[in-house]
Amino acid sequence: MIDHELYRDEVLDRQVNGLSGAKPAKSVFEFATRLDLVIIAISCISAAVAGGLNPLLTVLYGQLVGSFNGFKDGTTSATTLKSDISRFTLFFVYLAIGMFVSIYITTVGFFYTGERITKTLRRTYLKTAIRQNISFFDTLGAGEITTRITTDISLIQEGITGNLSVSLTAAATFISALVIAFVMYWKLAFVLCSTVVALTIFGSVGILLPVRWTKESLQYYSNGASVAEEAISSIRHITAFGIQEKMVERYDKFLQRAERPSFKANSITALMMSASEAVPYFSYGLSFWEGSRMHVNGEISVSGLTTSTLAIVIGAWAVERVAPNAKAFVHSIASAAAVLESIARKSPQDPLSEEGTRLESSNYDIKIRNLDLVYPSRREVTVLKNLSMDIPACKTTAIIGASGSGKSSIIGLLERFYTPTKGDILLGDHDIQNLSLHWLRSQMSLVGQEPTLFNTTIFENIVYGLDDETFTACNPEKLRALVEDAATKANAHNFVSSLPEGYQTLVGEKGAHLSGGQRQRICIARAIIKNPRVLLLDEATSALDTGTERAVQKALSLAAKGRTTIVIAHRLSTIRDADNIIVMAAGRIIEQGTHDDLMAKHGQYEQLVEKQRISDQGAEGTLTNEINSVESDSESFSEKAIPFEESESGEKTEAVTLTEAKRASIAYPSGSAQQKKKSSLSWNNLSSTVGLIQRLSRSEVFTILTATIAATLAGLGVPAQSVIFASMISSLSLAPASYLRDRVDFWALMYLVMGLGMFAAYLGQGVGFAYAAEKLTHRTRRLVLSHILRQEVAFFDTKENSIGTLTSLLSSAPSDLNGLSGSVLGALLTFLATIIGGIVLSVVIGWKLALVCTATIPLVAGFGWIRLSMLTLMRDTMKKTHQDSAAYASEAISAIRTVASLNMEARVLKHYNEILSRQSSQAVRSILQASALYAASQSVVFLCAALAFWYGGNLIANNEYSMFQFFICFASLISGAQIAGAIFSHAPGMSRAIDAAQDLNSIFDRQPSIDSWDTMRRKAPEKNAFRGAVEFRNVNFSYASRKDRLVINDFSMKILPGQFIALVGPSGCGKSTLIGLLERFFDPTSGQILVNGEDISKLEVGSYRSLLSLVGQEPTLYSGTIRDNLILGSPDDVSEEDIVEACKAANIYDVIISLPQGFDTETGSRGIMLSGGQRQRIAIARALLRNTKILLLDEATAALDSASEAVVQEALNKAAKKRTTIAVAHRLRTIEKADLIFVLDAGRLVEVGKHSELMRKGGVYKELVKMQNMGLQ
Repeated sequence: MIDHELYRDEVLDRQVNGLSGAKPAKSVFEFATRLDLVIIAISCISAAVAGGLNPLLTVLYGQLVGSFNGFKDGTTSATTLKSDISRFTLFFVYLAIGMFVSIYITTVGFFYTGERITKTLRRTYLKTAIRQNISFFDTLGAGEITTRITTDISLIQEGITGNLSVSLTAAATFISALVIAFVMYWKLAFVLCSTVVALTIFGSVGILLPVRWTKESLQYYSNGASVAEEAISSIRHITAFGIQEKMVERYDKFLQRAERPSFKANSITALMMSASEAVPYFSYGLSFWEGSRMHVNGEISVSGLTTSTLAIVIGAWAVERVAPNAKAFVHSIASAAAVLESIARKSPQDPLSEEGTRLESSNYDIKIRNLDLVYPSRREVTVLKNLSMDIPACKTTAIIGASGSGKSSIIGLLERFYTPTKGDILLGDHDIQNLSLHWLRSQMSLVGQEPTLFNTTIFENIVYGLDDETFTACNPEKLRALVEDAATKANAHNFVSSLPEGYQTLVGEKGAHLSGGQRQRICIARAIIKNPRVLLLDEATSALDTGTERAVQKALSLAAKGRTTIVIAHRLSTIRDADNIIVMAAGRIIEQGTHDDLMAKHGQYEQLVEKQRISDQGAEGTLTNEINSVESDSESFSEKAIPFEESESGEKTEAVTLTEAKRASIAYPSGSAQQKKKSSLSWNNLSSTVGLIQRLSRSEVFTILTATIAATLAGLGVPAQSVIFASMISSLSLAPASYLRDRVDFWALMYLVMGLGMFAAYLGQGVGFAYAAEKLTHRTRRLVLSHILRQEVAFFDTKENSIGTLTSLLSSAPSDLNGLSGSVLGALLTFLATIIGGIVLSVVIGWKLALVCTATIPLVAGFGWIRLSMLTLMRDTMKKTHQDSAAYASEAISAIRTVASLNMEARVLKHYNEILSRQSSQAVRSILQASALYAASQSVVFLCAALAFWYGGNLIANNEYSMFQFFICFASLISGAQIAGAIFSHAPGMSRAIDAAQDLNSIFDRQPSIDSWDTMRRKAPEKNAFRGAVEFRNVNFSYASRKDRLVINDFSMKILPGQFIALVGPSGCGKSTLIGLLERFFDPTSGQILVNGEDISKLEVGSYRSLLSLVGQEPTLYSGTIRDNLILGSPDDVSEEDIVEACKAANIYDVIISLPQGFDTETGSRGIMLSGGQRQRIAIARALLRNTKILLLDEATAALDSASEAVVQEALNKAAKKRTTIAVAHRLRTIEKADLIFVLDAGRLVEVGKHSELMRKGGVYKELVKMQNMGLQ
């Protein structure tokens, strides 16, 4: 016997957690191809060779020291010394050539394979994400997906490219140095193995221990990214309610949570790095102390001791080069763990899988048997209860009922978005859970209540309805014919043809350039072109005006013939002719039958019908015109409107169409040429970046100053130890032995003191800069979102400012600034102090050799600078591709239900892969060039050493310099030259920082044309002094890109305080544009808009908008609780009683308190856990809570069922008595009682009057009323 509770929990757990047994990949290298692994193997060998060459310097160095000592004690002549110097100098040249070749191969290999592996990782991550079940996305926002693809995988790429090559080379150097030390004298080398143990412990702890905290921090950043993405994607709502700062505060809470674990991780890394930096000094002291004893005992020569000790020096330098990469490794490991864990998730159903039964025909009855549905995110609520339902094949079945009654849930179950917790859904006798998911969805077309379009052309948006097989079989002519036929049936062809670019018109992000009704018609055309066997219409005509709705409804009725059609509707006129009408309440069926049957029962259905009738009072004569003539008239005036809203920038991007490219993909348009900024490396850009970081870090000035002093002291350690080193070498040639041991003991003690000092200095700079970097990242992220949300609405309508692009900027740019701050800044300051300190010390000790050696530093630095310039250019080339790929992925995930219902997963992945492939091909040439310059910067150090040895050796041979002078100059300046090259190992990070700073300065410096931060204008009146009078005076409006095309044409309207006026007319006639102008989303091209007799453009926009409340046609909720969403935009002193009263007025209170968590119920990302009607009622309650004198209703009740609409409409009517109300409506019954009704067409006012007056007039308004009543006769 089945334990239903256990089965229910198993079903829900599978939907939330995926299938059990999923094991994440152990390493990102599992995503490497065989070719990648071969190249990586070669690169590793080459890195080992490059690392092994470094310590060979110590052998040459030791031999020269032996020659110098021989010259000093008279056993070697000046001629012999010069001969030895020339011979050894030639060996340096050979080492330089070997170093160049090996480093070049290493760098090219790792960067090339890193690009390929992360390309595969990005593709695999999106592939895994897009094939997950819908429950996965109920709480996961598109912002988190974007963050994983951009920031996290970029961190992984850093870890397996530059950081890995540098670290492997350094590791090989360290090992090679130990080998040389053992060869020189094994006893001394054995003693120094303690160094290996200590460095291994510190390195391992420094890399592994912070991973947990870093993962925690990255997760908080991902959660915050979802909040930011929600805010940016609903910018009109954010702007209207003036909640920019509240959304920034909500985002900031996640930043604060991320800051603490991140600082912990960085502090542990700094601690271990400091210990690693101190160990070499202790090793030097130990080496010389023990080595001098062995030397006195005749066990080792000065040459052998010097070679062994210098080998440890080289090994220490290698550790020093690895240490700054430790933080990057930690972030890389943590990011990899998070990404690999996501990739490993196995979805309980896979839309890309071929598994499952495919039926020969889909013309089967649909049977629902004893079905229960519980959403995984709300386990305590049973949405459908023991539901049984028959949906006959090739018939139309309508489902109606109150919001939240379970209507849309049935659609979701048929599409297999969710799995029932009990019962079955049968297609014929086949359980749909056993059918191929891809095949099942291919048999259906879904038009949802919130139309979703992609940021490409109208043509391609319609073509997405075709399956791959049909698309491939069509030639361009046939494809265009199919598109135009579908658009004609959806009553969209005329308005599309009237646009300047016709079907090649870009619709903008989420279709923002089209009106709601136009978007809906494009979605209907997309559904019709598929010629599905099952047509699912979930409030498919809710956003259409009456005339268009009648025409589209007629087309849908024709399309429904011969196929199974399921219609969910609140407008009962659209389902009058359905073969069966099912009335639902609270997840159960309460009535069903035909329209006539249900009317005869005088039950719930009849009551709903009566509520939707519109009064004909005052009409003269009878309504005798035929339906067809009404539709004809409607179409004739509705298509005069030119509703296409282009971006204010006026830019046009030529999109590659499917007919030209023959590829089924969402063609993401590129940014405009005018907007592209050339980001080249220059001193101006570098100083601008430093200046930006300085401004953003003013609050941490004391911390940074302290860390800078610590970094300076750490950098001076190298010149200081060169003095100790030179003194130690000189002491080894002293006699007698007791005096030698005394001097060596003293200098060994100095090494101990220096080690402790260096530990403190490195710890101070590491922790200080880590703290400053966390604050910088936190502050920058907050400021970026704040400045983004500050911009005017038109800013977001441009192609280069897409949601994905801005979310990507917010995610990556602030962290990229750390390329010139944080631990990198500490390393750079340390290097700089080393170079300057070395030069000063060497000039004081021996200016001749100092000048020669100093001259080599600009050479090394020059190579590094050129490499940095090339990397910057390479990033500029690749940056647009990264932005496009991130924006594209974000758009696809944001519309995952549409992607799933259209079976678009494969097409999305194909196009995403094309973007990534373009990126990879662009990178190869830059990698080859930059790697050559990096290899040159590293190998030229050997040539510098050759020059120093040759010139310095000759100075000694000519008795101009002592060994003490030579060793100080050599140790200080050649170390400086090496460090000058090491500075530019940070070149990629510096390049990213410069690039990020330019982007950040662009957004920080941009002054919006309508600025919510502007406090220089006059404040709007206080609420108690505000009357609510509104006047439009000869208003014209056109978008900047189409100044010759007026969207609003010479429009005038006067509204008295407290009046309730309505705006009606066909889709695209300018109704919503008037609302946008009143909200100051845009300013009129000419004319004035007055409120309380004052021009709104003269008022402070923030205080002005606080006097308005807007309820849009697509309700916007945010992640968080119902209470959180209700109080957004309300005064801080709103009481619990106010909240309850507003919810009761919006008819949502009973629904809320019926939920187990009540007002604390989580709504999910974009309110996905609530029905459309519930979201709309919460949005209405939120608007009522603001208690403003002007209430703007843009199709505010469109998503409500008749019962809820009647109650809410009554509440709105009551609310209207206390305030000025402007309502945009297609359901004309909702505005019957309006004081004035303004009828628009093509941006012009064509009729105005009360309902009764307009009915008597017998014009356009009367025809609209007639059409809405006809369906209910």
